[in-house]
Amino acid sequence: MKLFFTFLSTFFLVGTIIAQQVTFCEDFEGYQNGNPIAQTSPSWNTWGELMSGTSAPFTDDANVSSVLSSSGINSLYLFSGATQGNQDIILPFGSGTPYTTGTFEFVSNFYVNPSTGAYFNFQADNIPGSTWSLDVKMDLGIIVVENTGSGLNYLTASYPEGVWFELKIIANLTTNNWELFIDNQSLGSFTNTVNQIASLDLYPIIGHQFYVDDVCYTYTPFIPLAYDMAAIDLNMVSNLALTSAPFTVSGDVVSISATTITSLDINYSINGGAPVVDNLSGLNLALFDTLTFNHNIIWNPTTTGSYFVEIWASNLNGNPDMDPSNDYFSDSIHIWNALAVRQPLIETFTSSTCGPCNPANVTAEALFTQNPGKITSIKYQEDFPGSGDPYYTIETGNRRAYYAINSVPRMEIDGGWDQNGNNITQQIIDDYGDELCLIDLSSVYSVTGKTVDIDITIDPLENFNSNNLVVHSAIIEETTYNNIKNNGETQFEHVVKKMVPSDIGTPISNLGATQQVTLNLQHIFQGNYRLPFDASSPINHTIEHSVEDFSNLMVAVWIQDAVTKEVHQSTYATLSSFTPVTYDCINEACVDPGTGNGQYTTLTSCESICISTSVEENSKTIQLIYPNPATDKIYISNLKEDNTLVKIYDINSRLVLENKISNKEYLDISSLAKGVYQIKFEGKKLNKTRKLIKN
Repeated sequence: MKLFFTFLSTFFLVGTIIAQQVTFCEDFEGYQNGNPIAQTSPSWNTWGELMSGTSAPFTDDANVSSVLSSSGINSLYLFSGATQGNQDIILPFGSGTPYTTGTFEFVSNFYVNPSTGAYFNFQADNIPGSTWSLDVKMDLGIIVVENTGSGLNYLTASYPEGVWFELKIIANLTTNNWELFIDNQSLGSFTNTVNQIASLDLYPIIGHQFYVDDVCYTYTPFIPLAYDMAAIDLNMVSNLALTSAPFTVSGDVVSISATTITSLDINYSINGGAPVVDNLSGLNLALFDTLTFNHNIIWNPTTTGSYFVEIWASNLNGNPDMDPSNDYFSDSIHIWNALAVRQPLIETFTSSTCGPCNPANVTAEALFTQNPGKITSIKYQEDFPGSGDPYYTIETGNRRAYYAINSVPRMEIDGGWDQNGNNITQQIIDDYGDELCLIDLSSVYSVTGKTVDIDITIDPLENFNSNNLVVHSAIIEETTYNNIKNNGETQFEHVVKKMVPSDIGTPISNLGATQQVTLNLQHIFQGNYRLPFDASSPINHTIEHSVEDFSNLMVAVWIQDAVTKEVHQSTYATLSSFTPVTYDCINEACVDPGTGNGQYTTLTSCESICISTSVEENSKTIQLIYPNPATDKIYISNLKEDNTLVKIYDINSRLVLENKISNKEYLDISSLAKGVYQIKFEGKKLNKTRKLIKN
């Protein structure tokens, strides 16, 4: 049996309206093993066929298979791998589409090969590629239902790998109520930002291998009854603070009545208790009009805990509701002692060698500037593509490995949202800001020379009985300008310079409600500034640093579950004091007095004077290197021996240049990267070392 496609005529009580129910089922039994389904069946198409009008055989067709089946002997096999490109199979949902009202039910059996995945979507319009109504992604046992175009995740649950299971979606398009079932167990309901449907699209993403069988859908048109109201939403946040009680119960009901509704009762109940009734009159609700209400009788809970809140409309123009099946909307609301305002942590993985990172950073930064005080943003510069970013560090690489990220640009929000940075929206920022938060977090920091002191205060509002909590602290530079490579960016914001004490963080455990925890952290930047040529020679924090301007430092702090990766709270620390790095020339060396009032404001200006002065005072014994700092070549005088061996070592004590030179001859250093070097003179009666700065 190949398929059946029926129209069932159903008569309703309103006037003489007749509705036709559409039913379709496909079990793939009418085909031979290996048959391309779109080429063989009049009901199925390929994406390429519909979009470009190509003729059979279709390059994106999928074959009927007798390897596995949930019934009979056949199913449809979809995969995308090294030897097979992506297939793209379309099942239009019949005449009258797109469906915008009525009830649509889709059900199909799926078999997802272990360690792979499956994907399908509903198209919202008859022309594929215009608007996606719903995306269903299955990967490694996790199913995600979302609208990718809107950036909204509706549901996340699990599915069984390596066995057949039934997946069902029921959409009441009239009331915009969608529900997902696996093996007849509801995984949750949601409203859809694109509340219409036209076709099914089966599309294996690279690496996916799955089978589908017994694909069915049923569409039941909507016919209004004389008196029918549907509750569609409870307009209350799911977490409330007892200190903010009492609360107003608010919600939405929609008229799906053929009769204009002029009066009704709005009801709510708590934990199944007696209805609380509010009488409304003077209304004028036509078909599909929505009434947003604020109930006149407040709800005043006195204890914390979870409450079941249910709303409904009744007594429509003095008449009973004729369809009780859509009357009620309910949700669970939790009352806490107190709540904190969540500040989401946005971690961006990027590189100055990554072309796509440029527009992603532009998009993100435009949003970040519109949300001051609402987010915590930090950037990790990475060691790819190619030779990678000069500001890459071992810590930023470890952080990337922690999230198992293998591409840039990439973004993590609170350890849960993992996407290309181009996909971030204001709605996503707002949604994460609205998430439950039970920790108050504050921090102050001071910068004294090259020393950064960080004080962190944690105020838990509820008990956290976990040994997996970690406090992370990152010293970041608000804007960097020296890191210019090949992707067109001339500056980077919020660049991580050092995680304190490291990327592992500081473990804390068993936070008790109202039990304040304080931490005191410190990091001293060592040595001098160096801009590595690329990520092949990352900064060694024990002897050098990459801070361009110490007055431009910031500190980000967050609390994270090391196992689940969930970030519970984040913040920027507040600067309490700043003492700049300055230098004095002491005993032929440039020294930071630590007071901020040294004679020289930069190391370069100090060394140019300090070295020159020392040379003049000791010209008979000290070798003069000039210019210093230098760009292309240096001259050396006061050499007492011809053909003196000159060796130049980098900051890691690696020999990078060696040559013989006589008095006042020049040495070519153009091949050296910018940075600080040691230059050593070796002769029969000479063995001295001096500092060289390459600009």
